[in-house]
Amino acid sequence: MQRRWTDCPKNAPPKRYGFDYRLERAQSRIEGVPIPPQPKDLSVALSGEPVRASYGVDANFGAETLTTVSDAVRLTSSSNTGELKESGQIPRKALGQPIITGVTFGSLGLVMEPPAPIDDPYGTGPAEEAVRQIQELIRAASEGSDNDLTAAAAGIHPRAVNKVADLLKSMKQNNAQFSLDYQGNTVRLLTEAAVENASNRLQRGNLPDDTHEIIGTMVGVVPATRQFELQQIRQAPIHGRIGPEIRNPYEVAERDNNRRVRAQIRTVRAGRGAPRHTLFGISEPPDVEDD
Repeated sequence: MQRRWTDCPKNAPPKRYGFDYRLERAQSRIEGVPIPPQPKDLSVALSGEPVRASYGVDANFGAETLTTVSDAVRLTSSSNTGELKESGQIPRKALGQPIITGVTFGSLGLVMEPPAPIDDPYGTGPAEEAVRQIQELIRAASEGSDNDLTAAAAGIHPRAVNKVADLLKSMKQNNAQFSLDYQGNTVRLLTEAAVENASNRLQRGNLPDDTHEIIGTMVGVVPATRQFELQQIRQAPIHGRIGPEIRNPYEVAERDNNRRVRAQIRTVRAGRGAPRHTLFGISEPPDVEDD
């Protein structure tokens, strides 16, 4: 309850009471005022031949780099919604479009900010998850095993993987290096050898990514972890992840468990790594015998 001047005890110091009164009024006014979320910065730092120390960078190279990073975030963000197709426009691209908010300190580069989710500005949305996936893909290409790279590439749409490959290819061709820092998580490619190695491993010929249809029986679906197992006809079973294109894995479990289906599968494999399978579609199978 707000106090009044007449509530002041007779022996209370008037000056101290005046301070307390103004403090209470200020507190009552700021109660309930929402605190805006802290910005989450993606720092892109550049070095190498196109960069002149901390003075400047080749305009074409700088613009191309920022555009490619931005496109990679938009594509990966869209792929996390399950709406991204093999070609065409990027669905809901505004939800993954970073904005430039400043310059980096201590190196030459820019600071970008991925958009926060509309329904929860304090939460983690597709754009933030996209940045972390891009970092993990670059880190796996640079220093990870074939299994690490396979897992990172299988987690996002091939269009997004190819866009990250374009970024690394541009760095290699321009004898440039870079780092990406997001919320204290940093991936660095600071030598020509590191850039070349990562670029080579991420190129299409070294990272097969195929889609195909498999007719078989769905023998296991775990909706909570989005895992599946499919028994192929006259072949070994395959298991993997249910992709974001399938919105409701519980519906798949209820409808298709122990049932013959035609499954649309994406398979990724880097080098000698174990293949990773992603289920992105299910339809009715043709009449096929098990003999």
